[in-house]
Amino acid sequence: MAVNAKFYIRGFALLFALWSFSFPAFAMDKPFADIHVHFNWDQKEIVSAQQIVEKIKKQNVAFTIVSGTPSSLALELHAADPQRVVPFFSPYITPSSRNTWYKDQNVLSQAEQGLADKQYLGIGELHLWAGMPPRADNAIFQGLLNLAEKYQVPFLIHTEAGDYRFFLPICQSRPKVRFLWAHAGGTLAAEQVKPVLQRCANVWVELSARDPWRYNTLVDKNNQLLPGWLALCKEFPDRIMTGTDPVWSVRKGQRWDAADDGWDHFEELLAFHRNWLAQLPPAVEEKIRIGNARRFLFGK
Repeated sequence: MAVNAKFYIRGFALLFALWSFSFPAFAMDKPFADIHVHFNWDQKEIVSAQQIVEKIKKQNVAFTIVSGTPSSLALELHAADPQRVVPFFSPYITPSSRNTWYKDQNVLSQAEQGLADKQYLGIGELHLWAGMPPRADNAIFQGLLNLAEKYQVPFLIHTEAGDYRFFLPICQSRPKVRFLWAHAGGTLAAEQVKPVLQRCANVWVELSARDPWRYNTLVDKNNQLLPGWLALCKEFPDRIMTGTDPVWSVRKGQRWDAADDGWDHFEELLAFHRNWLAQLPPAVEEKIRIGNARRFLFGK
């Protein structure tokens, strides 16, 4: 029997709304640094740069890191609000580059030009998957790390693996690169993130996409911060940040048959992060909410 697509979508929206009611309403008086957003070709089909800027303003987002697919879309969002939007160079220079970037020399030439001209203030998001190409010794990947060192810009890296030891040799081999570890490894528990923070002083972690709808690895069923994460935030309060990563189909990847509606869920995702942040001691909460991001990006 055929499934009614509209009924399914409405049902999902209702379920999402019920989830959202489990988070208390937060005053927007505390500014937030959203350390991980995207503006991609399949998002631009349904949301404009100006609409995104209005969203982040309304939610009191002081500034945000954006990467685009293609990478030039980050500059388009930056142009809509140069004060709030910090553009990073994505190696995905065309809509289809996510699967081919590591074979394309144009990635390095475009990255160098954009960094030299100060159009981009960082590199990433870049994905490495355990057991899939490229390997860490790939020439394009290593070239991007060289550029991060040369221009002294941060490097937002997503490593999909079941063990922290996939990322550890990368950060250890590049002590001059300031890594921002996307989603703190995604599925990894706090106990697996801790060794990286201990052994690589050049790594900061961010906790985007660890919400109940995607990785679901940060809070319990009552939306309370898991004890391991609470302990890690207290032990490394200066090296943790967070963000929303409004790419809703994160487990499905890019789809050919539908636009990415992640920005429709931005407010709910942000409410989730404000909720678990409020469970931290005030000084730690302030650092993770905005202070660490200020120092990481602007040195103040």
